[in-house]
Amino acid sequence: MVKFFKVLLGIVLALIIIVLVGGFIFIKTFDLNKYKPYVTELAMKETGREVTIGNASLGISLSPTLVLNDVTMANAPWAPEPKMVKIGELEVKLSVLPLLKKQIVIDKVALLNTEIFLTEVADGKQNWVLELPAKNKPAAETATVSETQPVSADKETQKVNSGAAALAGFAAKDVVIENAVVKYNNLKNNQNMDVTVNKITLNAESMDSNVNMTFDVVYNQQKIAGEVTSGSVNALLRGEGDFPVKAAVQAYGVDLKVDGALQNVLKNLGFGMNVNLYNPAGNFGAPETTLIAKVSGNLKEITADISSLNVVNNVIAGWIKADIANKVPMIWADLKSDKINLMNFSKNSNMAWQMPALIASAQASELVPDEVIPFALLKSVNADVKLNVAQLIIDQAMRADNVSLTAKLQNGLLNVQPLTLNFGGGEIDASLSANAANDNLAVKLTSKNMKLQNLHQDFVVKNAKSFGIVSGGNLDLDVNLSGSGKTYRQLVNNLNGKVIAIAGESVIQTGKLDFLADNFFTQLLNTLKLSSDKVRNIDMTCAVVRADIGGGKAVFPKGIALNAKQLNLVSDGNINLVNDKIDFGIRPFSGKVVDTNLVQALSSFIKVKGTLSNPKITLDDAQAVQALIGVAATGGTAYLGSKLVMDADSSPCYTALAGTPYQSRFPAPSKASQATQDLYQGTQKAIDDSVQDIKGAAKDILGILSGKKK
Repeated sequence: MVKFFKVLLGIVLALIIIVLVGGFIFIKTFDLNKYKPYVTELAMKETGREVTIGNASLGISLSPTLVLNDVTMANAPWAPEPKMVKIGELEVKLSVLPLLKKQIVIDKVALLNTEIFLTEVADGKQNWVLELPAKNKPAAETATVSETQPVSADKETQKVNSGAAALAGFAAKDVVIENAVVKYNNLKNNQNMDVTVNKITLNAESMDSNVNMTFDVVYNQQKIAGEVTSGSVNALLRGEGDFPVKAAVQAYGVDLKVDGALQNVLKNLGFGMNVNLYNPAGNFGAPETTLIAKVSGNLKEITADISSLNVVNNVIAGWIKADIANKVPMIWADLKSDKINLMNFSKNSNMAWQMPALIASAQASELVPDEVIPFALLKSVNADVKLNVAQLIIDQAMRADNVSLTAKLQNGLLNVQPLTLNFGGGEIDASLSANAANDNLAVKLTSKNMKLQNLHQDFVVKNAKSFGIVSGGNLDLDVNLSGSGKTYRQLVNNLNGKVIAIAGESVIQTGKLDFLADNFFTQLLNTLKLSSDKVRNIDMTCAVVRADIGGGKAVFPKGIALNAKQLNLVSDGNINLVNDKIDFGIRPFSGKVVDTNLVQALSSFIKVKGTLSNPKITLDDAQAVQALIGVAATGGTAYLGSKLVMDADSSPCYTALAGTPYQSRFPAPSKASQATQDLYQGTQKAIDDSVQDIKGAAKDILGILSGKKK
């Protein structure tokens, strides 16, 4: 009996060897290339395009491998490229044992060295849409309307289930796409897209196993790489319950991590994801930004619960909700922050993005660009947004508290109201509106209970040599501006309105004011003979800055005024809002007839030129020449006294506010003072008429006094 089993075993082993050897010989000698004509004919019938195969081979191993080389598919006849698809190598590895169960299990599919050319032309034709002969079109496409019936919900479910059943016997464990290029050319609008696939891998042990994916591609010269882990293929096909997704992606310089799930994938897609996004400084021209949020929703509505939106160490929290079902999306938001530090947005924060500067360089180049204002963006979305910031740091010496705003955007009309904040120890109430229909922008702002010494730390007295407000310092602001224009320059040129600042009774310590460029304030006080060495305090009754905006300029019609015990000061001038150039004349008056020091008297005729960022104090040549002529004509410096008295204004704050709702804030000049000015103005006219013949000599004298001539 034992001998019998030995013989039987030997026979079985011999048969197995014969089968294996025979199979090996068959596979080695089997020539797939003989079937290429059949494959190309079948492809032409099914696609309407010529398909060619350079070489086909079948390798023998525990995993039989089918290899196709130099596979191409012809392009549409109207497309510029002759081939739509070029495949260098297609490799398919099969599992042997599942074949015994009539299952096709693919261990690996590799697509190597592939080029795909996609083209869309002006009439809407797309080369990837196959144009089959009528006889080859599916019956569903050729059926008449009366023959076509809607598919019931049950039949639709049966289709999904049958698709799952079909795929259940066909599993690819590994898919690799390497060295592939996809080029898209839209000749209709001249848009191009290039995608280079360095490598994409997909891995799943079975239809019930998680799918792992890695990818490294370049889209329009931007690298996109990452890893994704998702639920199984069967779970996806069932389309019910949660379908887990976890991903780490680096794209366009941004790091993105998501961890969550999709819901009802095949019916009503929903999602809930924990999102962590990091954008480095300078990327997209934006500051360093980190977002931690939970994002949920569906194809119609999205909600983001923001734990932390960190923009260069400025942390914002809250929620954002978007309705994307309509043509114009609607956004709701409620955001808050304990502190926002605007200094973090400076160049020192290693970022490219800067808020547009409104102050020019010393060269006073045109700084308002002739670029189109993006008013059209106001029509692209509707919004209702609330923002609250507990502390807003403007710079090291200036801050605002309790900033609160509500912004509503509807059909291109933006209204920011209310906009409130605590600033300078007081309150500011502002509003802003922008209308895309007429390219209009308007700003209004009023304040109450503010104090000069609370506006900026440099207004606080630190020592005996510093500038600062000793007492008083009440300040009121009123800004009302509006304008229209399609470009920034048009807007500035069409800007109209007023800017008014009124300071009440105060005691000011003269001294160095550090934050003004080139110590301009100190220079001005020295020029006015009010340096801290000679005049320690200025006892101010009032001060006004009033600017009338129009025609691209801010005009100050005697709009800068100071009324103090030591002097009255009135300034006329303007600022060019387009190129930042300034032109001011300053007329101080001490209340006393000038002494015999001609040079000191002439120093009172001051011009301020240059730019806001680099102001320059010069002598007002025209006024000084006039004064010298008067001296020469009258034979003494008494003329200077009359000249300064004539220019003096006993109530400069009233004059500066004339024509505004605040003109009654301060008393008008007395009748006696006005009569004195009228008298001297008449005397001045007589002098002007009598001294025309000595202008040249006066100019020479002026040149010597100012150091221009020797």
